[in-house]
Amino acid sequence: MKYNWNIKHEGEVADVVETLLNNRGIKDEDRASFLNPDWETGTHDPFLFTRMQEAVDRLFLALEQGEKIVIHGDYDADGMSGATLLFTAITEVAEKLNFKLDLSVFLPDREKDGYGVAKHTVEKFIANGVQLIVTVDCGIANADEFDLAKDAGIDVIICDHHQLGVRLPTHAYIIHPLAPGETYPNKHLCGTGVAFKFVSALIIEARKRGADLPEGYEKWFLDLVAIATVTDVMPLHGENRVLEKFGLKVLNKTRRLGIQQIMHFAGSEQGQVDTQTIGFQIGPRINAAGRIKHASVGFNALSATNIIDAEKFAGELELLNRDRQTISRAAAAEAKKMVEDRKSSEPILVVWNDSWNPGIVGLVAGKLVSTFGVPAFALTKVGDKYVGSGRSVGGLNLVEAMRSCGDIFIKAGGHPQACGLSIESEELLKEFQTKVVKYGKEYFGAEAPKPVTDIDFVLPLEKMTRELFTDLQKLEPYGEGNKPPVFVAQNLKVLIAETIGKTKTHLRLSVTTPNGKTAKMVGFSLGDFASELNAGDMVDVAYEIVENEWNGNITLEGRVVDIKVL
Repeated sequence: MKYNWNIKHEGEVADVVETLLNNRGIKDEDRASFLNPDWETGTHDPFLFTRMQEAVDRLFLALEQGEKIVIHGDYDADGMSGATLLFTAITEVAEKLNFKLDLSVFLPDREKDGYGVAKHTVEKFIANGVQLIVTVDCGIANADEFDLAKDAGIDVIICDHHQLGVRLPTHAYIIHPLAPGETYPNKHLCGTGVAFKFVSALIIEARKRGADLPEGYEKWFLDLVAIATVTDVMPLHGENRVLEKFGLKVLNKTRRLGIQQIMHFAGSEQGQVDTQTIGFQIGPRINAAGRIKHASVGFNALSATNIIDAEKFAGELELLNRDRQTISRAAAAEAKKMVEDRKSSEPILVVWNDSWNPGIVGLVAGKLVSTFGVPAFALTKVGDKYVGSGRSVGGLNLVEAMRSCGDIFIKAGGHPQACGLSIESEELLKEFQTKVVKYGKEYFGAEAPKPVTDIDFVLPLEKMTRELFTDLQKLEPYGEGNKPPVFVAQNLKVLIAETIGKTKTHLRLSVTTPNGKTAKMVGFSLGDFASELNAGDMVDVAYEIVENEWNGNITLEGRVVDIKVL
């Protein structure tokens, strides 16, 4: 049993949809909009951002005067998608208004540049005569770097959503939902979502200036917003739910040749893409570029305008993703052994290995979280410093945890649930380990609690019907803040529990129900249960209901989430 179970609804279920909405805390007055997201009423005017008009005016000034503009993105799927959105939209606006455009995109190298905007990058922009920097998914924590830009006469527009730095780049045009005094209602946009709002405002202004851009033109960028919102694990409530719902519609008929080819290599059928497809197939392939090689591969795939480039760069993403899987699997196994060898219970894990690829340390940290149920940091050596990522669980804010450790970082920042950091030496890394573990003990108490998984209600496997599944689909899209429903089937007898898959990390479970029905279930990354279960064991199984297609036949299947031995 990997989790403590919290059964949200006990007893009979009169109305499945109403019960699920209750379990998710959706208020009565919000239920209609939750079940039927509406574009007109569910999205906000981009000019509600306090400095949006100023930022749009500054970009138009740059276009009118033919200034050298550079878009600075990030090396993850959010940063690549946002850079693609900005580059494509600004190019289109300039073309419609007959502006001579001098626009380029810069995506940082994970090892050479690190997270955010590096000082040497700004110095390069200065040397190249850049006059305007537009960031996406980065920049809010780079006040010192943008001081250099200001001194050189370079203006900066920041489209970001990360945790605010100690000092803000106040001379920049900041479009950030969490900026001090910001009035924009949605505080949970991803970086690409912020860029989409900027582009939406840009298009409104372009139309006023005579650009022939049809109503709704901006919606064609929602495929990128849908990808970024899921891969950056943003909550799917309010405006985000509307953006994701309509983004999936666009994604399922996307015109982007690169995305079409990524889907092709992933075996995803256009027209059948949902948030799970993004999270487990599309997103990892895009992210593989920044993890294993360079984010430019992902950007080139997303922005490809001909089939030759689309096939080339999507094919490269496919190969990089396979490399990523092999490398991360080996590193995660090493990290797991490190923790097990310590033979101690720590509320926050810190592991490092000088030989790990810096692109996969976030995946290693995430694997530790899922294995041990506590927050984790994983680091590796790059040059003469240690760089890494953190992943959280149990409500612990990683940014606050790092701040509690004092001034021992070269860089540190990100989100409460996922962060990045760099440290100068192994000595300071050990100091960080000591301090952050102490913080964890103070936060959690003597021992970190086992993670909790919410279970909607008890549902015998015999009641897993097509009618029920149709009801479940009314709650889509699923994602952060609106997880797929989880049920529990009780008093099952184990027939077979075995590992499956090339790496033998997945579980195939055959059981009989109290009514004598035999059922087969699958659990991804739950292969460890195979060695814990024996034929004849009585168990309760927490599971999701999914569709399984085989030889053209579509059936419903229980996907194992957790198992309790009785």
